[in-house]
Amino acid sequence: MLPLAALSTGSAAAKSDSPLGLPAYSSIPRNLPASVLSWGFQVTSTSEVGDEVELAPGLIIRPRVLDSVRVVMSSLACQSGRWNTSNCVSARGSSFTHPLTVNVYAVDNSTSTPKPGALLATRTQTTRIAYRPSADSTRCTGANAGRWYDSLTRTCNASIAQTVTFDVPGMVKLPRQIIWTIAYNTTTAGYHPIGAAPCVTSAPGCPYDALNVGIQTFPGAPFVGTDVDPNGAFLNSSVGSMYCDGGMGGTGTLRLDTDNTGTCWTGNTPLAEIKTRFL
Repeated sequence: MLPLAALSTGSAAAKSDSPLGLPAYSSIPRNLPASVLSWGFQVTSTSEVGDEVELAPGLIIRPRVLDSVRVVMSSLACQSGRWNTSNCVSARGSSFTHPLTVNVYAVDNSTSTPKPGALLATRTQTTRIAYRPSADSTRCTGANAGRWYDSLTRTCNASIAQTVTFDVPGMVKLPRQIIWTIAYNTTTAGYHPIGAAPCVTSAPGCPYDALNVGIQTFPGAPFVGTDVDPNGAFLNSSVGSMYCDGGMGGTGTLRLDTDNTGTCWTGNTPLAEIKTRFL
């Protein structure tokens, strides 16, 4: 995969956090819940996942460039214990770091099935990810045992959601339709699996193995722009059963995962916001 510098022109002086950057697509609600549905890379042997979107038309008829990509991540990682064994303990405000990569592709519509085209931009950054809060054995019991309690919504949750923003410097011009994705490595998944790090044999395991991507369709979403296929997503998994077609369309490559039943990714929109600036 090419470095960002090879894909864009200009310099970092064209700051991507410019106040002129406005959402051109967003499936993220204004008030993100404390926990969202999610797609785990480790458990599904995934290397990359994302969505094809159509950017909202601008009021200004000018070329526009990519400003930033914001993605929702979901953490089930605990400092000690595990999220599913009722013994999760995490200090308030504790976190771990892990490199994440966001990619933006053009759409190849040369056939009836959209495919990733040219890689327009890629950005990798080491990101601070929150450990999920400790299990609340007082308010989260029975079927909710092991979960943490959110006093704002008065709900018990297995994971904690957060957004990660990737600022994209330079002048990456965008077409109307794009495919955005997120990629990262885990112990046995990703383009470059990490392998048997010391944390594998620790009590809580490796925190990145409990790191997921938010996938949930909220009422009224997308709030800006268009989800080209609300029943589909772009997925690269090495396991056929992770695809709605059972892997008949291939595995180990980034491709559209959809079907004609309306039960593939419906209700599970990959969560992201694309901001752009007009030239």
